[in-house]
Amino acid sequence: MNSPGASEYSDGCFTRFKRREPRYARLVTPAETDSGSSLVVWSRPAPGVSHLALNQPEHRNALTEELAQALRSAVGQVADDKTTRALILTGAGSAFCAGADLGALGANASDPAAKRRVLRDYYRAFLDLRDLAIPTIAAIAGPAIGAGLNLALCCDLRIVADDARLAAPFLKLGIHPGGGATWMLTQVVGPGAAREILLLGQPMDAQRAWQLGLASRVVPADRLQGAALEWAVSLAALPAPVLGNLKRSLALAEGGAGLAQVLDFETEAQADSLASEDAREGWSALREHREPHFHDR
Repeated sequence: MNSPGASEYSDGCFTRFKRREPRYARLVTPAETDSGSSLVVWSRPAPGVSHLALNQPEHRNALTEELAQALRSAVGQVADDKTTRALILTGAGSAFCAGADLGALGANASDPAAKRRVLRDYYRAFLDLRDLAIPTIAAIAGPAIGAGLNLALCCDLRIVADDARLAAPFLKLGIHPGGGATWMLTQVVGPGAAREILLLGQPMDAQRAWQLGLASRVVPADRLQGAALEWAVSLAALPAPVLGNLKRSLALAEGGAGLAQVLDFETEAQADSLASEDAREGWSALREHREPHFHDR
């Protein structure tokens, strides 16, 4: 596929594209090759693992309103799918996500209040992903800019290819960050690094992202999907109730809950897990020097 021209994408810039009718996610098997009709492609690379790919490679997966709506629909389908125990999010082609179509976003809004409603609805494409009860992994190659960085921040883990470039260039465009960027960056990398990323707006390479704590792991580009799948398969084998409670516990801590409140939740969750069949299986596997086989009981 041809790459977009300089007017459509450059490091630190958002993108603007022609609007089109939304095409929602569909589930494909690895044998299928015709995925061009879907804005988001949903596949199952391994038992218990779902894989969502933003599928606008000719536009470096810029997050238009239509693509955001399709992603939100796909995430909703994954949330409802009881066989999915871990999720990988990536972008088709050479980019994770080159940013938001801010020029067109809410262009038809009649007043500032309507514009805010459009933005809040648009943000749900990120936040619904963050709210999933299952573990999520962003597999990032190429640019993850602006809204693309938000998507990555909404995932539990971020595996970054060595050719990736991450940036939050909102101020360079004369606009305030949105979609929870200030809060999530502060949570993930701390207030000092968040200020560096947001105030300077400079693209980071994979190594700098890892130094700041933005990347969980850096791998060669040709190992990205394999590394993400390795982690996802490992996570999918863990007890789903315990994973769900762990995410709730982390959300409490991130949301400003005090130690006492988090301890109350952890005490309840750990007591429940200690009484489970899965805990007995875990201890048996440890004693017998084998891998555990959990059944969510």
